[in-house]
Amino acid sequence: MNDPDSVGVLISGPPEAELSVVLFRGGWADVDYLVGMDDPGALPASGIASAREFGIQLDSWVAHVFGQLACSSESNL
Repeated sequence: MNDPDSVGVLISGPPEAELSVVLFRGGWADVDYLVGMDDPGALPASGIASAREFGIQLDSWVAHVFGQLACSSESNL
């Protein structure tokens, strides 16, 4: 496909946490997460006008879902 309407990523990590993000051409995203088996949720995501803004939002969603795990893994890079 040369001109997709959306792109998605699924990030998983300990303990059983997952973050699913689908970014749509119109500048909005579906952002769903699961922290453990009993804690699903969705995060607001609209007004994304650039790749840079998406990266900033993605960093904040990862921090929200994975908490301090994201910070400690960055220091090991």
